[in-house]
Amino acid sequence: MGRWAIHQLSDTPMNFRDCSNLRRWGLLLSLLFCCSWASAEPGSHRPFEVTGEVVGNHDGDTFTLSTTEYGVFRVRLSGADTPETGQAYWRAARSALRQLVADKAVTVHCYKRDRYDREVCHAWVGGRDIGEALISEGYAWYARTFAGELRTGQQKAYDNAEQRAQARRLGLWAEPDPMAPSVCRKLRRDRQKCR
Repeated sequence: MGRWAIHQLSDTPMNFRDCSNLRRWGLLLSLLFCCSWASAEPGSHRPFEVTGEVVGNHDGDTFTLSTTEYGVFRVRLSGADTPETGQAYWRAARSALRQLVADKAVTVHCYKRDRYDREVCHAWVGGRDIGEALISEGYAWYARTFAGELRTGQQKAYDNAEQRAQARRLGLWAEPDPMAPSVCRKLRRDRQKCR
């Protein structure tokens, strides 16, 4: 039995030193709780909407946005999945995104963070849905795995855009059997090459 339990069972009062130790433990536990909460796993947070300027894009579905309200942060487009770096059409997708957003105000509605600490957002430029634009031009797949994060209208628009791009053999759909980025990521995790 620890000191605390012994004092509870006995009729003798605790001395001041015991109380200060308890306060220290309480403070330590509070700090640990706060730190663990602050470094919690990425996930949902209070949604926000902001307009800014794209200051860079690494690939076709991720860009860096500079805003007055929230500073500079990385954005991962919701619902669209472009080829992975090094995969066929990844440079074309990156270039397409760059052309869509160059020197234009981009509005994002962000609702969660992913495991790479990027804000996952719906994004528009001049009222045009950026994810839908990339899909309709054959630079991205409709990421159906995350369809639940899109409004019903977006789900239909993304699905129709992908079907039209496939039918017209635009962009990556010009390939006989394009490899989805999700397949590429899995292969790379297994230390295999993707195309």
